[in-house]
Amino acid sequence: MSDVKVLLFGAAADRAGIRQTKVRINHVVTLGELWSVLADQHPHLIPMRETLAFAVNGEYARMEDTVSTGDEVAVLPPVSGG
Repeated sequence: MSDVKVLLFGAAADRAGIRQTKVRINHVVTLGELWSVLADQHPHLIPMRETLAFAVNGEYARMEDTVSTGDEVAVLPPVSGG
């Protein structure tokens, strides 16, 4: 087993009450599976799901993309303004 580092920004960090956490996985998982674990740990994030974007190791990612041990996942809220 190993960890995936998760960074939360803006309103996502505010709702979760943290800016950084680790999610323990024991194999390669999809971003969707990682999200399920994160949502279980921080249920205040669940209402935001449809507006959040995700990046894995600095690259925007989709829920079906894979996450491996040692990766860094960013949880990005919607950005407004010009």
